[in-house]
Amino acid sequence: MTTDVAQIRKKFLKLAKVLHPDVFGRSDEEKEIATKYFSKMVSPAYQVLNSDRDRGEYLATLRMFAQTKKQKQEVPTLTAELSQKLYRIPHEITYKQYIEQVSPKQYENLDAILEYTELLSELNLVYLFTQNNLSLTPSGGAVGANPSSVSPNTTQTPEPAKPAQSPALRNLNMAELFISKKQWSDALKELITAEKLDPNNAKVYALKGLVQMNQNAAAIAKASFQKALKLDPKEPTALKYFSQVSAPAKPPEKPPEKKGGLFGWGKK
Repeated sequence: MTTDVAQIRKKFLKLAKVLHPDVFGRSDEEKEIATKYFSKMVSPAYQVLNSDRDRGEYLATLRMFAQTKKQKQEVPTLTAELSQKLYRIPHEITYKQYIEQVSPKQYENLDAILEYTELLSELNLVYLFTQNNLSLTPSGGAVGANPSSVSPNTTQTPEPAKPAQSPALRNLNMAELFISKKQWSDALKELITAEKLDPNNAKVYALKGLVQMNQNAAAIAKASFQKALKLDPKEPTALKYFSQVSAPAKPPEKPPEKKGGLFGWGKK
């Protein structure tokens, strides 16, 4: 939350090497997992965090989310001891120390990536909950020109509008990773958070439907797919699986009729 653009780029290049599929000693399965982490988590996050505007919008959305929760007097659900400790005694310096302590371990072991990612997410959530004045401009990063310093005769070409990044992007990517590992409960947790951040995102409901379908909750999954298709009639995941939860249940097969009499033969 407080890292500057130069550090973000340095970390991205390091992770590109760590998660490269040709790292010596990895099995084919491990190479596939590493590639998924890079494409689903690292690369999308870098695209957002490397842009001052996108990063600012993303942090603003997260801050608004935390402020809304605080106004409703909701307490964040924290499972890690470190994040609980920070919540009890919040301080920006302590937050930075914890982040520096945890982040180097995040991608050391493929099996522990999601665990450390969840811990970092909790620390960021605590930071948002406990800081009243969150700076949206990374310290040391590139800062846009002050409007008052621009000459009135200078003609500025407006930046082409980019498609808006979903504030739930990280949660969606995490959910997809959990789904690929068939960790349905963890995926659903991410999607519930994603729904709160971006309630009109069709993909959120489509993935929720997929998770619920695999949890044998066909009726709930059907409702999620319907909502996804209402928001986007072309949502691919919802279109693919909707028919599977819409098919009428087969009636139980009748047991074969028993014939009376000795050894199943009827009486004469």
